[in-house]
Amino acid sequence: MNTSEFDENVVYTLRIELLDGKSLLYAIDAENKQYLINNLRLNADGSYQEDKLSFLWFETTYNRQVVINVKSIVRVLFGVDPAVTDYRDNFQVGSNPLPQAIVYHTGNTPENNSQKTPLLYFSLNEGCLASFELELEGKQRLRQFINLIDENGEESFIPMVQIMVMEFDQQLFYGEEEEYEEEE
Repeated sequence: MNTSEFDENVVYTLRIELLDGKSLLYAIDAENKQYLINNLRLNADGSYQEDKLSFLWFETTYNRQVVINVKSIVRVLFGVDPAVTDYRDNFQVGSNPLPQAIVYHTGNTPENNSQKTPLLYFSLNEGCLASFELELEGKQRLRQFINLIDENGEESFIPMVQIMVMEFDQQLFYGEEEEYEEEE
């Protein structure tokens, strides 16, 4: 079996170790693995001197987008782990269905001052993070706050520097129009 045949038939495991001791596991395909490796290598050899990587961004095999602040990362490992074939609840949310967005931040929420608890969003507007992709790709200046608006019109503003990890449904990233265009 050659490398491309192997890549087509395997799900890779991305392990990200954070400064706070948390280890995150994500299942990714070969294309996302190579995308991440290329970005990390460019930053490892100094090729991106002017536009240093601020956030690591990738898509999981479960149509979830993940954004991780590089200042929160200790180490990134790529492997093949047959045990990680289902969605991994890295934040012990234990909710079914999954929240549309999970924001793991550096502070404590007012409701729970004893531990770091991720912010959970269940009813956000589709496409509310549509321009965020351009920022993560370095095509636009990175915003200072992420703005999340739910179906009731309530708005949350979270400082980007406080975000360690964001995990969210792909529908928040790509609006209905973009999904429709991809299907044609």
